[in-house]
Amino acid sequence: MKLVKYFEFNQQDLEAVKSFRVKDELNPKIWDDFKIDDEVREDLLKIAEDFYASTDLEADVKDIVLTGSLANYNWSEKYSDYDLHILIDFTNVNDAVELVKKYVDGAKSIWNKEHDIKVKGYEVEVYIQDISEPHKSTGVFSLLNNKWNVKPEEFDFEPDEDMIAEKGKSVMMMVDELEEQVDEDKYDAFMEKVQKVWEKVKNYRKSGLESEGGELSMGNLVFKFLRRNGYIGKIIELKRKSYDNQFK
Repeated sequence: MKLVKYFEFNQQDLEAVKSFRVKDELNPKIWDDFKIDDEVREDLLKIAEDFYASTDLEADVKDIVLTGSLANYNWSEKYSDYDLHILIDFTNVNDAVELVKKYVDGAKSIWNKEHDIKVKGYEVEVYIQDISEPHKSTGVFSLLNNKWNVKPEEFDFEPDEDMIAEKGKSVMMMVDELEEQVDEDKYDAFMEKVQKVWEKVKNYRKSGLESEGGELSMGNLVFKFLRRNGYIGKIIELKRKSYDNQFK
């Protein structure tokens, strides 16, 4: 049964693997010779400022940066979004830095769920980042200062699409099996299974970003593949549905 399931994934589940091919220019909707479109910059700054105001935090904003694939050569017309990071010193909020992180992560989740904002056709994801948090991206643009903090460089990269798909399929199969069990297992037992899969997915990204390959490592690309084809969303939905089911 499992072997049959392994070959059942349709093309739509797997097409995201093609999105990691590197382009020979930055996204022309946003950039012109490394200069950002004025309207895009103004819109992103306003979104960041409005989001930060909604949190009621009073720490000084050190910078607002655009990072991720739309600030680099590995952008995708279908899957890329704006990674908008607001940099503050968490210790200026509270010495309990982990509590601050939980608070800003919660604020981010609420904002992103309540808003469906697109600029030049791409969604906007906001994030509050501690100024001391290492940033390993090879493309970081300061929207506040209108200049590159880390200017991306052209590079040759050929993703191993077969390997990304194979590693992704193993997780996809686990998630599909969990979907069949969500109405059968008791909450604690089911959540233990979900957590194992989620830890596997997180470890792909963590080990990848910490490796020499960084953003383009196999682990990080497998994580992105699962996010782009909707399987990370499926894991989150399984957690929600299982929790709700325990009260029926």
